[in-house]
Amino acid sequence: MYQRKFHDNKSSWLGPIAIGGIGGSGTRVIAEILIQLGFYLGKDLNVARDNLWFTLLFKRPHWFLKNSVRKESQIFKGLTIFEKAMTADVKFHYEELSFIIGAVVEMMFKGHDYLGAGRGLWPIKRGIAMFRSKISDHANYIGWGWKEPNTHIYIEYLNKYFQNFKYIHLIRHGIDMAYSNNQSQLFNWGTMFGIAAHDVTIPLPRRSLKYWHEANKRAITLGQKLLKERFLVINFDKLCINPGREIELLIDFLGLDTKGVKMNELQRLPQPPESYGRYKNYDLSIFSNDEIEAVKEFGFVVDR
Repeated sequence: MYQRKFHDNKSSWLGPIAIGGIGGSGTRVIAEILIQLGFYLGKDLNVARDNLWFTLLFKRPHWFLKNSVRKESQIFKGLTIFEKAMTADVKFHYEELSFIIGAVVEMMFKGHDYLGAGRGLWPIKRGIAMFRSKISDHANYIGWGWKEPNTHIYIEYLNKYFQNFKYIHLIRHGIDMAYSNNQSQLFNWGTMFGIAAHDVTIPLPRRSLKYWHEANKRAITLGQKLLKERFLVINFDKLCINPGREIELLIDFLGLDTKGVKMNELQRLPQPPESYGRYKNYDLSIFSNDEIEAVKEFGFVVDR
């Protein structure tokens, strides 16, 4: 863990620092690095280090439908609850309790993806964990934040709400991602990008690649425009190939001194997954030249 320590006053924490990207882009590795550095990313995490309170409160695609009303007020209310749960001994007032209960009930019946994950007891456990949240060990952390891939959907709102918000966006080879089994974001948010996620007349990898392109383009455009120096893109492929350089860029972005960091330990965290380069096992003729070029625009090589 990074050597710098803060006093009990949580106002001296660094952050918030958020990590997002298309599901399966390598966000877990960055979360592990931040935890090793001494950041508090929450107490209710899954094995992928996703902050499940953020999932409960914000995996709400219906907010972004054209006929959605009070979207911004709902988002800011959710952010108030989330910040309170993450940084304070929780004392929710009636409207906040009502918001949380509404999120729990909604997810109990709908789940948080097209496969129905998150139904049943899952949201109840998240809600109970939020009600019981007490952060009594601020001095053990240098800052706070969270990792949840869907965070990129909320960049503009997070920037409005948090004064010192920083965001780390992971991006992985688009055609590798097109053949991933994790297509939740395509089906959850595709409509937001004008993509007919359920259109079976178009091969799933092509639908997935279109989402990859549009979602990353939006996130990077918003990040560079709104956050500027508080926005960082990490290429997962480069992170695996040359972890030292990418981690140094990350540490500099966080405002830390590398002298207090055990770099050797951090560099062992990024490992190329078995799925690395899987696209080479497929016939890429289903993709148009424009679709291939869209991948190259983000700095990736496509071997045919």
